[in-house]
Amino acid sequence: MTDWMKAAQADAALMDDFRAICAFGGRMSGSGQDDAAMDWALGRLAEGAGQAARLAVPYDGWRCLSSGLELLEGGQAVPLACRPLLRSASTGPDGLVATVLDLGLGRPDDFARAAGEIAGKIVLVRHEYPFSPGHLHRRRKYDMAVAAGAAGFLIANPLPRAGVLSGSSGRPRGGAGIPAAYIDAESAQRLAQAAPGARARLRIEGQEIPDAQAAVGIYDLPGGRDSRVVISAHVDGHDLGASALDNATGVAVALAAARLLAPRVGPSTPGLRVCLFCAEEWALAGSARYLADLPPQERARLKVDINLDTVAGDTSLTALISGFAGLEPLVARSAHAAGVPVGTWLPLMPNSDHANFAKHGIPALRLVAGFDKPASRVNRILSAGDVPAIIEEAELRQALAVTAAMADAALAMSDVELDGLAAPGA
Repeated sequence: MTDWMKAAQADAALMDDFRAICAFGGRMSGSGQDDAAMDWALGRLAEGAGQAARLAVPYDGWRCLSSGLELLEGGQAVPLACRPLLRSASTGPDGLVATVLDLGLGRPDDFARAAGEIAGKIVLVRHEYPFSPGHLHRRRKYDMAVAAGAAGFLIANPLPRAGVLSGSSGRPRGGAGIPAAYIDAESAQRLAQAAPGARARLRIEGQEIPDAQAAVGIYDLPGGRDSRVVISAHVDGHDLGASALDNATGVAVALAAARLLAPRVGPSTPGLRVCLFCAEEWALAGSARYLADLPPQERARLKVDINLDTVAGDTSLTALISGFAGLEPLVARSAHAAGVPVGTWLPLMPNSDHANFAKHGIPALRLVAGFDKPASRVNRILSAGDVPAIIEEAELRQALAVTAAMADAALAMSDVELDGLAAPGA
């Protein structure tokens, strides 16, 4: 057993922290659960030698007041399951009545084939397992529906008996948009099998929250140099389940990694910064605003970001390295040091807060479990099945060993070497 795995096994608080985070509930931004969980996490970090601070950044807040979906067929209104996407456009009190057009997966070629039929229809597409090479995000599908003139948008969970999912439309305040909702697999099948020309009524009443604030937690442990190695994770989630996978796993590992790494930060190393974000599930809004608001010289001190998001749920781990080829050898060395195999995926996948670091030129990776394994327990994310019982302790501990090994390797690098991680063609 490697030294980092021994350290991960010896951290007595890891599972207690994980369960404590889940106990706050799904932690939807704006629910109050996110704020309470953030305060708790910062309290845990403040037990260390660094400085903990709570910031607040604005985001486009919104809440659903009511919703419903019905299939109108044969003179009957058959109720179907639905859950509006965050920041969906509203329909008005009488709802939107329109023909449903089934576009299968809802990929660009599906939209292209039906280009002349989409306007004025409610488009039906399918959710895809988000951690796979060919994944197309729901917001891309939603944006294509808006651009094609669809009147509404439905996205179905493809897994039977798994209920609806939860996610964001990404529609900004004041931006163009259409009523949009997740539905379950059974409702999608009912709509797909309906008689040609059958119509549906979608009703969504949403409310803007103009002064919404998302919490950002910062824990800074200075070293002997101004540069910083960053470990990040998002605290917020969805309220269908307990957001255990996504992302109590990442937060618990970030807290434990800070404990393990504190003795490694010293006069010759960069400092360590832990960034905890809310409003990640709202199109990555919290980290986007935090990074944009940093003075350029402060942002330049951030040399690498190790983002932890859904780091359990399967025994396999992959580092999504955001186009920074120089991160691949760092991951390989760290995986060897941890004694845990870790794959890499080079292209940028903008599916967590690492993407906002990468947009600012900061080498960034996302550590994720179950990459390209749609049958893994990771497929419970965004659903009512995202609960603590599906998390294996051994998976959390191997994620902790890998995280600590990666951060430790970065702490041992000179600033010139750290800057080299971002060099073109590295």
